[in-house]
Amino acid sequence: MAPRAVDGEDARLATSILTRSLRLRRGESVIIETWSDNVPFAETVVVQARRLGIRPMVLYEGETSFFESQRVAGVADAAAIATPELAALATTDAYLYLPGPADLHRWAELPEARRSAIDRWLTTWNRTARDRAVRACYAFFATPSESSAREFGVDLDAWRRETRTASALDPADLRRSARRIAQRLRTGRRVTVTHPNGTELDLALAGRVPFVEDGSVDEDDLRNGHNWTVLPGGFIVVALDERVADGKFIANRPSAHNRGLNAGIRWTFRGGRLTSYVSDDPTGVFTASYRAAGRERERPAILSVGLNPHLHHAPLQDDQILGMVSLFIGSNDNLRGRTRGPFRDYALLEGADVRVDGHPIVSAGEPV
Repeated sequence: MAPRAVDGEDARLATSILTRSLRLRRGESVIIETWSDNVPFAETVVVQARRLGIRPMVLYEGETSFFESQRVAGVADAAAIATPELAALATTDAYLYLPGPADLHRWAELPEARRSAIDRWLTTWNRTARDRAVRACYAFFATPSESSAREFGVDLDAWRRETRTASALDPADLRRSARRIAQRLRTGRRVTVTHPNGTELDLALAGRVPFVEDGSVDEDDLRNGHNWTVLPGGFIVVALDERVADGKFIANRPSAHNRGLNAGIRWTFRGGRLTSYVSDDPTGVFTASYRAAGRERERPAILSVGLNPHLHHAPLQDDQILGMVSLFIGSNDNLRGRTRGPFRDYALLEGADVRVDGHPIVSAGEPV
């Protein structure tokens, strides 16, 4: 499988990732980890890196061999990350992940013990990357596959075009579009979210610094412990005051997870706690994780506003759609909140009004 032309769309996107998202310079190194479906794009990144004087190394995970190893190997052996990979990670400047596996249904069928073992090893991986200040990028635009498109009920070609276009946005443009909202979220106290569908929710802020996901990792990000970015980028997020939430939040877009869609979400809060919920959860993922969670499941956690004008129907990136309001419950300590725990989930609301201390930051689904 040969890489695409060096002056084509994929080549331009690869160059943007290397220079704008990962901020790589001549003489620096990048690890590109890819699964089977994304080998052609990985090869394009290699070509563009070498054109720029950047030193690439490719890690390959074959989808067939991955699932076969899960069948024949012990849990610990099949999940473990090789020591040389961690050693390479500790000495690279940047890392690009082209995700897999493509077959989400087959991944969902793996025993929970195997997925948990993989998650534990990934915690070690992430700690190494953070401690070494590795600039890392998760390429969600590489997620679309025939299997995942069937899983989410979307057109594969349209999904691919949309996410690639959205990934090519200049991070500086996204930062500018977030500036006013960030100021309101940083200094405000009270947040109201309303919608004609019956959503009326009062929330509170706690003076925490909002995080703007602009599709790049800079020095400020690293100083604040944010060594990962995602593509497409385009949202602003803040940890809420975990003690305040009253009213209803009624989602009107399904939440996409690696194991399917969760639709029809209706959350009711009183006195800072989730007191009841309704959801159409055909896979049982939300219900199972919610029932297994601790008290963190009751707490409002995070508020997010989407900033990307090129996203419209992109599973796993719906929260980045321009003006999309996302409410998370559960843990928020990753954004310097006070709630810890393994549980976190989210619901999406399109076309909402959001006010901070009476000032609109989103009006009928449009940032203002």
